[in-house]
Amino acid sequence: MKFNLIKINKFFGEKQVLRDINIKLDGNRVVGLLGPNGAGKTTLMRIICGFYGTSEGAILINNRKVNSKDKKYKQMIGYLPENNPLYGYMTSGEYLQYIGKLKGLTNSEISRQIRKWSVECGIGEYLDQKIEILSKGYRQRVGLAASLMGNPKILILDEPTSGLDPKQIIEVRKLIKKLAKEKLVLLSTHILPEARAICDRLLIISRGSIVLDKETTKIRSLEKKFIDLTS
Repeated sequence: MKFNLIKINKFFGEKQVLRDINIKLDGNRVVGLLGPNGAGKTTLMRIICGFYGTSEGAILINNRKVNSKDKKYKQMIGYLPENNPLYGYMTSGEYLQYIGKLKGLTNSEISRQIRKWSVECGIGEYLDQKIEILSKGYRQRVGLAASLMGNPKILILDEPTSGLDPKQIIEVRKLIKKLAKEKLVLLSTHILPEARAICDRLLIISRGSIVLDKETTKIRSLEKKFIDLTS
């Protein structure tokens, strides 16, 4: 599958937050979106997910222009926001059922996918536990399972290891790499070691523009490159 962003511009009032974003993605891999706070990472991800419209530009899938507000397009996208809006009073299983219904899945599909993704995300034994008593790491896993309901082809992860301890970070990274065998994963981070450890390709965004697009293995001294391009 080919996924392209063509000359994406975004204004909020008179303020331009994205400038001529051109990105061409294909295949199943992990692509990192790196940038300092306020660079435009979250805005770009929300445009991809259909939460924001573009001021200019287009989204193409397999070279065909799509409407990011279209239901079929949204079914292709799974999104894990940085501040995951879980409902603490629900159990993990109830929350996944709720998300499945929001995504228009049938009851049988919901049951089947809860079984599948709870195992994949390592939360099978926590389905009957209330989210509010889970650790940060397991809440993040529940959020990831929720983003996978509907079996989207594209997974958008905004700072997926934010607030996790070292052990939890390693576990989530392994899970993301596993998911990338079947999906295109785009994740944002400002943590350079994480980007180097998990991403096959890196995009650096600064002041709303893509200033680097390169395979991770071809980037020498990522820290120096990041500072040079974003300072």
